[in-house]
Amino acid sequence: MDATNCVFHARVALAPGTDSLMPASALADVDAAASRAALAKYDDTPERRRLRDTVIPGLGRSWTEVVFLSPVHPHAVWRAWREITGRERAPMDFWAIPADDLPVGTVVLDRTSTRTGEPIDPREVTPFVPSGHRAALSTTAANRSWLEDCARRKVSGAWFHGIPHVLAPGAVPLRRARVISWSDPPERSAR
Repeated sequence: MDATNCVFHARVALAPGTDSLMPASALADVDAAASRAALAKYDDTPERRRLRDTVIPGLGRSWTEVVFLSPVHPHAVWRAWREITGRERAPMDFWAIPADDLPVGTVVLDRTSTRTGEPIDPREVTPFVPSGHRAALSTTAANRSWLEDCARRKVSGAWFHGIPHVLAPGAVPLRRARVISWSDPPERSAR
């Protein structure tokens, strides 16, 4: 499988009995504890608490009713961090999910005019077209700036901040997904 026709998600434990990534809100029916843990990550600031109720224009679903995926190959973020700091991040696994496997209605959110906790401007949401998708092999300028700021402050995290999100309305099957490490360049991921 060519990793450039994929979208990406950090490899996380799946809910018992499932073989798909599920929106945080859907986990409640399968694993209540996992659902609570997924929703708790939005409790740290007032802006992030408002995210839970933020509606995605064109989908009619809230922030917690979609699966968040990256259109940027994880190696691009790993490589940018190494270029900025001179240090490599520890290996981390991701699912490389074929774009064709995403549910109908998937969209791209490129949040450029609104901020966390604000309603999303409908112009920031566009349809995701699987046939035209190619994973970005370099990170965005906004993400690189974020990583530079993290390095200056000597903190790390929110690795995909400043990168558009691919939002899938519902479960994302992993039957054809491959596990890759972000330390592996795309040409090694394709094997």
